[in-house]
Amino acid sequence: MSKDTAGRGLTAHTAVLYALVKKGLEVLLPWGDHYAYDLACYFHNENNISPSGQKGSQFARIQCKLARIAPDGGYITFNAFRVSPGDNGRRSVKRGYRGEAEYFGVYSPDTDKVYLIPVNEIPDGTEIRLRLKPAKNNQDKFIRWAQDYEV
Repeated sequence: MSKDTAGRGLTAHTAVLYALVKKGLEVLLPWGDHYAYDLACYFHNENNISPSGQKGSQFARIQCKLARIAPDGGYITFNAFRVSPGDNGRRSVKRGYRGEAEYFGVYSPDTDKVYLIPVNEIPDGTEIRLRLKPAKNNQDKFIRWAQDYEV
């Protein structure tokens, strides 16, 4: 796997695209690289419920992310933000994706799986963990289980 940021992003982008197309979904590629999302997807769900829980068809923008696994293998994690350079000598700023994307499409090379997580479920500017194994302290409240978000 590539060690540079662009290479890691391309790996995640490609894996998410492949997983969605493999599911038979209509995936659109935005023209340009200046958007806050990497892919768009049209969920055709006339009689079913879409991933967001809404009935009917839905258009959704997807920001692709690459996950890292914890040293103990208990969870995968990814950054649910982007860093924008500051202006006029100010510090750089962490920005979330709320209002600019509907989902995070997250690829974990360690699990070789893709996860689709609604942006609105995630607090802006945070690192997100998806649990693979129970926590050592048996905590089970407020846990996001990776299996619940698998594509």
